[in-house]
Amino acid sequence: MSSTEISIKQLPQVTEINNNDLLLVQTTNATNTLKFENFVVGLENTTFATTISANATDIDSVSSIISDTFFVKEDTLADGPNLLTGDTTSPTNSSFDSDVLPINIMQGGVLKTFYFLLSGGQPVVT
Repeated sequence: MSSTEISIKQLPQVTEINNNDLLLVQTTNATNTLKFENFVVGLENTTFATTISANATDIDSVSSIISDTFFVKEDTLADGPNLLTGDTTSPTNSSFDSDVLPINIMQGGVLKTFYFLLSGGQPVVT
C-alpha cells in the first residue's frame, strides 16, 4: 500500500472568495474551518489603524464645522419681510411668513453677513 503526500501548494487556486467559502485554520490544538463571512480582521491587526483613527477624527471635525455653519438653530432666524404686500416695516403682521438666515462669509479678509430669505410656511391667519 503506498501513500501519496499532497502539499497545499498543489491545490487549485480560486480567483475570489464568497461568504459560504471555507478558510482552513490551524490552531495550537486542532485544524478547523472558518466561513469567510465570519472572518473578521480587527483594526489592531492592521498596519493602517492610525490612518483610520486620524481620518475618523478629521471626519468628526469637518462634520462639526458643517453642522455649525449650515444647519440653523431656531434662535438664529429673524423675521423676514411680508412677501405678499412687500411691507418690510411690519414683518410680524405678515400674511405669509418668511424668515431670513444670516450667513457669515469671509470675503477679501473682511467678514460679511449675507442673508438667505426663507419662505414657504403656512399662511398666518390674523
